[in-house]
Amino acid sequence: MPLDTATSENELILNLSLGNPSAFDLLFDRYWQYMYEVAFQRLGDEEQAKDVVQNVFSDLWEKHAGLKITTSLQPYLYGAVKLKVLQHFRSEKIKKRVFDNALEHLNLLISESDELSGYYELEKLISTEVKEMPDNMKQVFLLRSQQYSVKEIARTLNLAEQTVANNMTEAMKRLRSRLKGAYADRYLLCLASVCTALMYN
Repeated sequence: MPLDTATSENELILNLSLGNPSAFDLLFDRYWQYMYEVAFQRLGDEEQAKDVVQNVFSDLWEKHAGLKITTSLQPYLYGAVKLKVLQHFRSEKIKKRVFDNALEHLNLLISESDELSGYYELEKLISTEVKEMPDNMKQVFLLRSQQYSVKEIARTLNLAEQTVANNMTEAMKRLRSRLKGAYADRYLLCLASVCTALMYN
């Protein structure tokens, strides 16, 4: 049954669950731009954002028979895009890029006139500590470095907001502890500044 722009949201959801191709066309027309903007805001890459949105539509098509949407479409699609972004983000390539961004923050905090003889070792130390974090803590830390809010991280990882905050605090403690006996106070201060930026920027 063809659908048009006057189709209500409830009718659209029903036709999606029935596998009506016209419903998917209408969904695409109504929400593609919104979904793309959500993905692009997190990924910062046009092609990756388009791929994420396409994957969401593919999942909707493949799983339409069991589709259960209890909210309005926009928040449902928002959550679906965020989940796909997280799955994309979990790849080792993306993890490395995000962590490199965090190290760039650290680099900017160190004056060019500083003695940098131990800086490379500092980078390796931080990288090793992050890799050794429990999975939830690592994901919280990396998502926060992407400027996700505590609420967004909690929703994305299906964790309580307090759990997210606790994980971030513990991650900062681990990083500081790893450095205590190895580097001068200026590096500890830089690390504290980076962690603060990750939590509140």
